[in-house]
Amino acid sequence: MRAWSTLVVVAVAALAAVAAGGASAHRALPRRAGTGRRLNVVVILSDDERVDGTSVMRNVRRLLVRHGVTFANYHVTTSECGPSRASILTGEYAHHTGVVDNFGLHSFPAFDANSTLAVWLHDAGYETALVGKYINDYTIYGHHKTAPGWDDWQVMDSIPMERYYGYAIDDNGHRQEYGYAPRDYSTTVLTNKAIGFIRRARKPFFLYFAPVTPHLPAIPAPQDRKKLENIGPLHTPSIDEANIGDKPWSYWHKGLLRTAAQLYDGDVRRRQLQSLLSLDRSVARIVRTLKQRHVLNNTVILYTSDNGFLWGEHRLGGKLWPYEESTHVPLIVRAPWTKRPRVSNEPVLNVDLASTISALAGVKPGGPQDGRSFVPFLEGRKAPWRKAYLLEYLGRNMLKVGGPPAYVAVHTARYLYVEYRRGWRELYDLRRDPWELDNIADRPRYRALQASLGRLLHRLWLQQPQTKTA
Repeated sequence: MRAWSTLVVVAVAALAAVAAGGASAHRALPRRAGTGRRLNVVVILSDDERVDGTSVMRNVRRLLVRHGVTFANYHVTTSECGPSRASILTGEYAHHTGVVDNFGLHSFPAFDANSTLAVWLHDAGYETALVGKYINDYTIYGHHKTAPGWDDWQVMDSIPMERYYGYAIDDNGHRQEYGYAPRDYSTTVLTNKAIGFIRRARKPFFLYFAPVTPHLPAIPAPQDRKKLENIGPLHTPSIDEANIGDKPWSYWHKGLLRTAAQLYDGDVRRRQLQSLLSLDRSVARIVRTLKQRHVLNNTVILYTSDNGFLWGEHRLGGKLWPYEESTHVPLIVRAPWTKRPRVSNEPVLNVDLASTISALAGVKPGGPQDGRSFVPFLEGRKAPWRKAYLLEYLGRNMLKVGGPPAYVAVHTARYLYVEYRRGWRELYDLRRDPWELDNIADRPRYRALQASLGRLLHRLWLQQPQTKTA
């Protein structure tokens, strides 16, 4: 408990520093050597899509995977919408951005919108657009103005936010209401806005396209309601895990999942996959529009998600947890120079996106970075890289509603080690136990290993972000 207390003290200090400090100045770097042109960048960010969501997305596989690099070992550092999106836009862990929860004072009110990827690219001459979801709670506390750095602001109202019908969009300061007609389906509406930006934007441009698909309630588009109805159930050892007695939180989830719970998890899975079919069509429209404008060969497209989702693994649902289904999400990057599909197994994180996109744009990040650019992997080169990384959830205790208490964790190529605020510990040997079924924490045989991982965890957690990226 003393170790956790130390982390909490440092976290409070870090949050105070975030609130008081400003971002460092940045300067533009030279254009990409030999091209004379600056790359356009399109980020397509889904909402709550786990790594296997793209299995039903034919256009993603055809237009992105076959022409790009798939990062098979990509994880989010906090498996929650708001904290993850703040990390994507800044390149910092949640305990450095201050956004550690979806709701309350440690959600959007803690976010420094003056130093983000949009600001850095805008100030370097990019035309920027945010179409879709920004950061949870951004309008709840009276924040209705366009955030700094965005030239085109087409953002869903966060009261409520994850809606497919009956929602509002802030169209550059003008509130637009949408109802319940088929034409109001939010993925379609937002895609139309994204396409409009691509057609009219001056070059170079940066598009951050973030529909709410496939976030619950995961309502599929009208033409997709009858699709995937016969999809079979998941059959993995972690689904409705038979023995969770070694899990420190097991007394909150006594007994196997009831039939109703199993049916609900299956229905959630089907609806989420059905809703991804509309986003798959959006990907095709975006690629087609880039091609029609003759800029596809000068544009990098990144497809990813803010966090994963559990469909009954370990008798759990939702996100937040440190398990693979919760933190492991897709990352596919189509780049003009990629001649054939490649797979990278390097451990890449959501905190790496800001540094990477900045490098692609020839811009130095305007704030300190916990992440680093993975452009070398996009170009087929090797580079020194991390061997371990941090996972964290520092929000409210969610046990009573099926989520975890606060925790910090370290993930290596072989092990996952978790320290919860309540004093709980989990340790998994991912080589021998890829489904994370056997918690070996606190066993005498693994005492030295656990102590070593604990020291590594605390070293990573206390490490300060770098002002320069490698």
